[in-house]
Amino acid sequence: MAGNISPEKSLEGVLTQEQDSLLDLYLNNLDNFFENQKNAEKIQVEIETLHLKKILTE
Repeated sequence: MAGNISPEKSLEGVLTQEQDSLLDLYLNNLDNFFENQKNAEKIQVEIETLHLKKILTE
């Protein structure tokens, strides 16, 4: 039955080994990009919090 084929098996042979490697590299880079964005947002929130605390204590 075709409905019982796992997604991994149904995609087997769709990409060449080189394309699969490039896709993995792209996804790793995308994960790193979003992790860096999340860290940058945390730093920005910390900066803004410190700035507001400074304003409130003046």
